[in-house]
Amino acid sequence: MFDDEVHKNAMKEFIAFLRTLNTQKNIAFFSDVSREYIRHLGKGEKIPTIRVFFNIIEAAGMDLKEGLNLYIDYLQKQKMALAADRNKGLEYIQKLKAGKIRPKKTP
Repeated sequence: MFDDEVHKNAMKEFIAFLRTLNTQKNIAFFSDVSREYIRHLGKGEKIPTIRVFFNIIEAAGMDLKEGLNLYIDYLQKQKMALAADRNKGLEYIQKLKAGKIRPKKTP
């Protein structure tokens, strides 16, 4: 399952890569969205519609199939990272419940 957090983080990486191919201004202009919207995508604050996503890929000068494959790679990477973080959290809770560790005190 790919939740919003995974998509937003993958989109953040994807937009950063696209910015190496073209400027934010050009990507926004040729994909018919605002620079502000591209900035929000680059910060991981939004997820584009499929139409806008395809337009952004083409506006950056990238082949659509290549862009989709790259985005899928970013998604899988983010999904694995999130699963690892969640697993660490579960392990911590299990150790707390078993009394093997004590909760960290905050100052």
